[in-house]
Amino acid sequence: MEEQQQHCLRCGTCCVSGGPALHPEDRHLVLDGHLPTAQLITIRKGELAHNPLSDTVQPVRGELVKISGVGREWSCFYFDPEQKGCTIYEMRPQACKALRCWDTTEIEELMETDTIGRLDLLADDDPLRPFVLEHERLFPCPDMQALLDHGPGDRAAELERLVNEEIAYRTRVVEDFDLTLGEELFYFGRPLFHLLVSIGAEVVEVEGRLIITWK
Repeated sequence: MEEQQQHCLRCGTCCVSGGPALHPEDRHLVLDGHLPTAQLITIRKGELAHNPLSDTVQPVRGELVKISGVGREWSCFYFDPEQKGCTIYEMRPQACKALRCWDTTEIEELMETDTIGRLDLLADDDPLRPFVLEHERLFPCPDMQALLDHGPGDRAAELERLVNEEIAYRTRVVEDFDLTLGEELFYFGRPLFHLLVSIGAEVVEVEGRLIITWK
């Protein structure tokens, strides 16, 4: 009879699958500098993401802040592939503590519940806070599921305008605050045009403007 697994085998599979979403218990890790914002990425409400419980791609129900991934496989930033271990193990987030591949009950209960967003990690007087709020107001995530299922319909021109206005907005803030790419992805998430490319749109730059074509 095969013995049931009861402990981590350090295979690295969970870490290769991407970084965890953060929860309230992890807030101090960011505020104390153990998890720099440059190594975090925001997944905005409505973006399409893989749900490991259903093994499907679905719109996320609420904003998530996750540890960024690296490489083609988008492995967790803090995963050491040679040692097959975590480089911040003692400071690992709550989801990592809850994940046991041989018993997923706890992580299933935690997934997409009681998560934290950008504003939970920014002080009220953070100079970038107003820009995060303004960006969300001006450039909310479109209905990605509808675009995937039905295409842009009569919104093609509007989406192209928003894509270009959003890039201009990002560029201005990034330059004014000297943000790294990692910091930009924390404060604003992925650019709109990246989201559209992920569902099959083609984006090319023509004379400094992004042109979108739909398949």
